[in-house]
Amino acid sequence: MVQGVTEFLPISSSGHLVILQELLRWKGPSLEFDVAVHIGTLFAILVVLRKRIWSLIRDPLAYPSRLILLGTLPTAVAGLIAHFFARRAFESGILASTMLILTGFYLWSTRKAPQGKKDALRTSPLDALLVGIAQGLSVLPGLSRSGLTIATGLHRGLERHWAGEFSFLLAIPALVGAAILEAPRMAKAPILPLAMGTVSAFLSGSLALLFLLKVVRGGKLYRFAPYCWAVGIGYTVLVLL
Repeated sequence: MVQGVTEFLPISSSGHLVILQELLRWKGPSLEFDVAVHIGTLFAILVVLRKRIWSLIRDPLAYPSRLILLGTLPTAVAGLIAHFFARRAFESGILASTMLILTGFYLWSTRKAPQGKKDALRTSPLDALLVGIAQGLSVLPGLSRSGLTIATGLHRGLERHWAGEFSFLLAIPALVGAAILEAPRMAKAPILPLAMGTVSAFLSGSLALLFLLKVVRGGKLYRFAPYCWAVGIGYTVLVLL
């Protein structure tokens, strides 16, 4: 449930999962379970954005499809680096809380972002690449994938609704790639906990995605910044005490 809500709200699902596991003193299959519940949120994207996705499937060489491919490249590089060299980062609550604070500042920077005019056909390759770089950075726990990508899209002048849609369309290849990389390890993990986590992430994620798209259209993304600061600072103080 935490994954489903926090994957789409700009408050970092990975950061919340790392902090929650430390608070619960859970030493279970960390990254494998994280990927399993990310698959649940992938299903939520496929259901909520099914019309846009179907249009891309019918015309896979369309300009928006090429934008998604371009934006995926930085994420693929960052994901491979994290998979092979930075696995320990997904176990650090302090790192996650610090990155949450930084996420809050980036979200806050969108409060004066003008109403963008770039739709799917007017989004430039540079826009897509920068949003993809933002998604690549979000492999670190605490850096919100949805927050960084949507905020970057808003700063680049994308229409608010399209900025939200593009962010989540860009998540599809990233989530599929993560699942493929972790498939061998997930196959060795207990099936029932993974299945329960996936289903609950799908249900809560579907509701959270619909809510966030409404918030983005209203230009209120920055309102999540105080929450990120509160969680990041609060956990850091708790650890220090």
